[in-house]
Amino acid sequence: MLPNDGLVMVARELIGEEAVRLIQILSEQDETTDDELIAKTGLKLNNLRKLLYQLFEQSLVSYRRVRDKDAGWFKYYWRINKTGLIILLNAKKKKILLKLKERLSYETENQFFSCASCGTRFTFEDAIETNFHCPTCAGRLDSVNNQDTVFILKIKIAELEKNLAE
Repeated sequence: MLPNDGLVMVARELIGEEAVRLIQILSEQDETTDDELIAKTGLKLNNLRKLLYQLFEQSLVSYRRVRDKDAGWFKYYWRINKTGLIILLNAKKKKILLKLKERLSYETENQFFSCASCGTRFTFEDAIETNFHCPTCAGRLDSVNNQDTVFILKIKIAELEKNLAE
C-alpha cells in the first residue's frame, strides 16, 4: 500500500469523503494555497479551513505561513505530512496489537463452553453457574476447543509485531 493510499483510508475513516478529495488534490503537488484548494474543490473558505484544521489536528497535513507583502495577510501553503501518517498508523497498529494480546490472554486463560442449540459461548465460570445449560434456550453446554482461535491470534500478533519493528 502506498503512503497516499493509507492517507486516503485514514482521512476517510476520521473525517469523511470531503477530506479524501482534499487529500487527493494535495497529493498532486508539493504544496498549495487555500485559494488554489477553493478553486479545485469549490468549497467555501470556512468549510475548507475546517477540513484542513481537522487534517492538521490528526497530523495528516502541515503548512507553512508566509506574510503577503502587498496585502499584509498571511498566506498558508498546505502539504501532506507523510511522517504524521506513519506515526498515526503505527499508533493504530499498537492499539490493535494490545487488543489482540488481551484477547489471546483471555482465550488461553479460560476454558469455554458453547450452547449446541443457539451457539452462545460461555466461560467455565459462567457455565458452571447455569449447571451447564444455556440461560437463553436451556440447551446443553458443550466444551469448546479454541486452539484455532489461539493459533490465528498468535499469527496476527506476530505479523503486527514484525510490521511495527520494520
